[in-house]
Amino acid sequence: MTVTDIAALRLQHQQLIKTSIRKPEDIVSFFGAMQAQEYGNSKWGIGVRLPGSKDSDIEKALASKAIIRTTAFRGTLHLIAAADVRWVIQIIAPAVKTRMGSLLRKLEMNDAFLQNTNQLITKALAGGNYQTRKDLTTLLQSKGVNTDDHRMDHIIYHAAVDGLICNGPWQGKQPTFALLDEWLPGKVAFTRDQSLVILAQRFFISHGPATVPDFAQWAGITLTDAKAGLEGTKATLKSLVLNDVTYWMGPQKKQPTPDTALLLPAFDEYFIGYKDRSTLIDMAFSKKVITPNGIFSPILVRNGQVIGTWKRTIKKDSVTIAVDLFKPLKKADLKAFEPAALQYAEFMELSFNGFS
Repeated sequence: MTVTDIAALRLQHQQLIKTSIRKPEDIVSFFGAMQAQEYGNSKWGIGVRLPGSKDSDIEKALASKAIIRTTAFRGTLHLIAAADVRWVIQIIAPAVKTRMGSLLRKLEMNDAFLQNTNQLITKALAGGNYQTRKDLTTLLQSKGVNTDDHRMDHIIYHAAVDGLICNGPWQGKQPTFALLDEWLPGKVAFTRDQSLVILAQRFFISHGPATVPDFAQWAGITLTDAKAGLEGTKATLKSLVLNDVTYWMGPQKKQPTPDTALLLPAFDEYFIGYKDRSTLIDMAFSKKVITPNGIFSPILVRNGQVIGTWKRTIKKDSVTIAVDLFKPLKKADLKAFEPAALQYAEFMELSFNGFS
């Protein structure tokens, strides 16, 4: 097992080389959840794995409620398949309350405070009365609730992980919130322990080869929970060892890896899904991808390795791709990314106007 082998297997398992999956919601369910704090990038995160798909196809899956956008792992927005929302959320709540306990106490946000805000939000959203974050902030302030110092972030987050709210329809360029039970009626089908096992299986099949610390960080859970999840599905997985580190992955057979050049979105699972990213990027360049405040850039991936970042410029009916390479590339090497750029342009239903 080598670093090159790990990269090749991850490309395969992350559905970035060849996929038999055909629906946006099935891609999301395959992963368990996909980070979605940057909405446009999250849609491309699905689209890049579904050749021939369009941005509008992902929008339709969200509008039909086949995919739900809600705050989940690590306090960030995620896309989750409708059938998976409740059992995924069930995993998160205990870890959140433990991890954030001291901060909430510092902000004077005890259980009574959060119960009160949950009740106020529930009443405000009842009956399909979708409201933006600004609307809810104004409402809570009118009821004497202190929303300063990021308190509103925590209020929204806890309402989401308590299974009360999710994102509803867009109001112009602003997402609204809806009551989860109204937006998507249903019940939790599994115990939390069962849910941990399901999530572990999905993570290692979709992200493998990956480690237990990778899983724990990705899901925002404790190492104890991560190990328990793995233990419950270990028999369905296989392990590999590199430099005395044990990696887990699904039982899929390794396929021949073609020459690959990919334009992946910001916060893509290929990069954000791992605690140790040294097998994906020369760590001397990691700060070019991740800003000090934790913002991830769209990435150029060549044969499994991150070699630069990119950004788009849209004008009327065309898109230009600007690349920022870590090291100089020959024109022939940059040309290898043209099919990926064309795929992105087609996804956006635009023409490709070249690299800059």
